[in-house]
Amino acid sequence: MRSADGSEYDMTKDEIALLLADAAHEVEIGGAPVHAVVRAGRRRRARRRVATAVTAVALSGGTGALAVVGLPGSGDSVSPAKSASADGRLVYEPEISEVAFGTHGGVGWGVTVQVWPAPRDRAEAVVQTKAMKDWGLTPVTSGSPSDLVGKTSYFVSRLSGSSGDVTGRRLVTFDSARELPRPEGTDIRVFPQPLTQDDGPLRLVVGMVATTAKQVTCHWKDGSTTRAGLAPQNSALHSTDAVIRPVRGYPTANWFVCLAPGSTTYKSAQVTK
Repeated sequence: MRSADGSEYDMTKDEIALLLADAAHEVEIGGAPVHAVVRAGRRRRARRRVATAVTAVALSGGTGALAVVGLPGSGDSVSPAKSASADGRLVYEPEISEVAFGTHGGVGWGVTVQVWPAPRDRAEAVVQTKAMKDWGLTPVTSGSPSDLVGKTSYFVSRLSGSSGDVTGRRLVTFDSARELPRPEGTDIRVFPQPLTQDDGPLRLVVGMVATTAKQVTCHWKDGSTTRAGLAPQNSALHSTDAVIRPVRGYPTANWFVCLAPGSTTYKSAQVTK
């Protein structure tokens, strides 16, 4: 697993305008055909790279909240992306799940996990490496696409923005592995993050827990706590300060998010149920 502290992709207004235009024309919320979205996405990978490990992002009118639209996916604005291949494997298209989103102080934020299935041979690995590059992503390898054969890659990202503008994307953690991490019992892996910048107070906590974990308690330096509960499988996303969610394509663990109240910062986190 790699932490991505300090990795930020700044997006210009022109790039955001192009991205939102693509989303508006190619994604019909609530009923877009999966194959049509994927085909359109292939023609627009260069533009989509500005969103990297997140889906196409629309800023909801006047609220500053991030509304995340699945691309590629079912067309549902809250559902994890579904595979579009006949055999359930499309190595050049990732599966994307939104873990959580919300608004704090007029700034919208979101956390997503992008999972790329393991290539079966070098030819598939070459295609996948090129597709990742189009998204602005670099897998954990020695530099040769062959290193990806038999390995699943994942990228966890935090996006932040405000009404009318988006400030950037930060990679939280990423890896390419033959076996995905499989936490058990009260095991927990935590990646505290600045909420909106590449540096700043650690006010957003992103982490991984066992699939059996039902509650995570985040402790803050002011003595307060925030509890994240397990959301039902495939449940709709709502703005929230804390949640645990399963991630499509990542069956060995669940991911959680906690947002600090007020101006306090991260102290610790633990599985409490």
